[in-house]
Amino acid sequence: MTSSQHRGIDYLMFGYFLMQIPTTLLFDTQGVYPEWLYPSWLKAVRSHYLESYRDPFLADAWKHPWYLSICLVEHFFEIPFFVWATVCYYYGAKARPQIIIPSILYCSHTITVVLSIWAMALGSDFSHETALAPRNTAERLKLCSAYLPFFIVPMINLIDSIRLAWKAKSD
Repeated sequence: MTSSQHRGIDYLMFGYFLMQIPTTLLFDTQGVYPEWLYPSWLKAVRSHYLESYRDPFLADAWKHPWYLSICLVEHFFEIPFFVWATVCYYYGAKARPQIIIPSILYCSHTITVVLSIWAMALGSDFSHETALAPRNTAERLKLCSAYLPFFIVPMINLIDSIRLAWKAKSD
């Protein structure tokens, strides 16, 4: 691959999608599937996250059907996309332009999901929540911050993918 085809953002997106594969499989799925599927060290990582960020959605996705649907889409549709996107960004979006439109779709979806999570985290009444949940504004903002990378990186990718799509259309 020539250096003109490999851009800094390709490295960022390669790392992002590569990281998404194990974190989705080993961490995000724990809010949906039975505990016995996971070794104790993974459960400990999840427990630390839940205690630190007081995330009621990941604590028990089944109590939040809207969040459960997001998790299931991630588990069954996005994991295969993460693998494919990792390969494409390894070679670079210019070398693998077939990633551009799917990236626009993925990024638009992910940004919308994060905005929904933020709205629920900031606006929900958690006073009757049995699982860990934010108790005050500071904890709500801390919970929102846990999802911030999943807003920023897809936003960068969305802008870049739209730019590449426009450029390809004009060429």
